[in-house]
Amino acid sequence: MKYDICIIGGGMSGTKAGVALLSRKKRASVCILSAGRTLNPTSREEFKRLGGDIFDNCRAVSSVMGENRVQAVVTDNDIRVEASAFVLSTGKFFSRGLLSDMDGVYEPVFGADVEFEADRSAWSSEDFFDPQPFESFGVRTEGSRVLKDGNVIENLYACGEILCGVVDVDKSVREVCRNIR
Repeated sequence: MKYDICIIGGGMSGTKAGVALLSRKKRASVCILSAGRTLNPTSREEFKRLGGDIFDNCRAVSSVMGENRVQAVVTDNDIRVEASAFVLSTGKFFSRGLLSDMDGVYEPVFGADVEFEADRSAWSSEDFFDPQPFESFGVRTEGSRVLKDGNVIENLYACGEILCGVVDVDKSVREVCRNIR
């Protein structure tokens, strides 16, 4: 399948980005790969009304890379999606946008650079009600473009909770929309 823009993640920021991109780029073909359901059905319905395609229960599991560009993503049900631009909006740990093992934290689809605390004992606070340090871990970007091995992936953008630090979802969606040509 071929699209102008493929959004990976059908949560709040993914669907907001989809609606904003379709509103700005009237003739663009945009799809969302959504591993689960979102709590924001209004954005999903607006996205569909504007002509976007949503693939539910469809998790991106790998990517096909060229020179500093994503050529395609492959889903857990063997769908290959090619696009001119990709938007990573998978969330963090609870939605499996970031994974961790004994060596650290990683982003599983693109192998994007992830900012995290190397000392595992500093990942959480003993007081459950304190802000938890792991909540600030996330994908590193330059502007809204994702970094891999310190280099910009030219056509991969990120918005929402997948980003490192405290995230203003609306601001991150606006930045992605401004940067996708």
